Amino acid sequence: MPVIEPSKAELSSGEALAFLELADKAVSARNLEDLAALALPILARSTTATGALLYLEDPRLLAHHFFHNGLQPEVAPMVEQFLVGRAGQLLANAERQVAAIPLGPQEAIQLSLFPLRCGRGSMGLLGLAIPGEATLLPDKILPLLRHALDNILDRLELEKRNRHLNTYLTVSSMIAQALDLRDALEAVLYFSMDALAAEAASVLMLDYEKKNFRFYSAEGEAKEVLLTATFPADRGLAGSILETQQAEIINDVQHDPRFYGKFDSESGFRTRNMIALPLTAGEEKIGVLEVLNKAGGKPFTEEDLLLLQSIGEEVAFAIRNGKMFEVVVKSYCKQRQGLNTCKGCKRPLGSWTPCVKYREASGVLE
Repeated sequence: MPVIEPSKAELSSGEALAFLELADKAVSARNLEDLAALALPILARSTTATGALLYLEDPRLLAHHFFHNGLQPEVAPMVEQFLVGRAGQLLANAERQVAAIPLGPQEAIQLSLFPLRCGRGSMGLLGLAIPGEATLLPDKILPLLRHALDNILDRLELEKRNRHLNTYLTVSSMIAQALDLRDALEAVLYFSMDALAAEAASVLMLDYEKKNFRFYSAEGEAKEVLLTATFPADRGLAGSILETQQAEIINDVQHDPRFYGKFDSESGFRTRNMIALPLTAGEEKIGVLEVLNKAGGKPFTEEDLLLLQSIGEEVAFAIRNGKMFEVVVKSYCKQRQGLNTCKGCKRPLGSWTPCVKYREASGVLE
């Protein structure tokens, strides 16, 4: 059986040139796609393999990544499926492995799989399709590729954290500066739609009895219909999310048996996919935040979900505090100033900040 083994420490002139070319490409790669596109052809060419692949399954990634060069279009999905199915076993092995992947009744592709590991553990596998005769993998190649991958993954992780932090700070600032809770949520929804490239978004809030949803805020084509609508809190995808308290990506809404299609029918808006996020302030269930229809017909991703989750708690506490404030202000104004005190007031009772008369009475305004 032909195999690919690590070579001797000293490189031949051809191997040295391939190594230098690979080092140059690895340094210039800005992301995983670039690295794979630049490195895999060099690896296949320098080892005389018929194809090369890169399979990544790292905690810094939200999902596995698979790149290849030289594999036939009909073969690549079979190889990827094999690696996904055997990932646990393959990634746990720190040594080179040879795997024969069946392609048909009497056909198979033989791969030599090299582990890619860093200080955190396994990052994935480098694979070379074994040709009819033995070939060598220069032993300096793997450390170089591991280092390049580790740097890119660290950078991606840092960029992701920065995006989430910037999102949180932006939303916090919107809520803090808004004079009215509805204005704040409207800004949050527009921001969410822009950040996730979505067509619509809404906040479904539980009523005081915790029995029904009402659309406290909504943006998109169906806004006029939704803002006057209510429905039972145990219905639809929102009801399921509220009950389980687990955020979900639903990329085929119309075929989900939980979908409550009444509002699509009434508004003419067609929900294709969504992210639904439970809004919980401490132990109190507030409602559900939904972002709908990724632009261009694309699916929502785990990265989209994480971005939305970074603002969920902030939005939930803003709504809870706003509701509590409404109760306090309404109670004060009704008791001290009568039921008609909102008439002509610049800051009515439903406001995010105290009404003008309340602030004047408290000595906040002179």
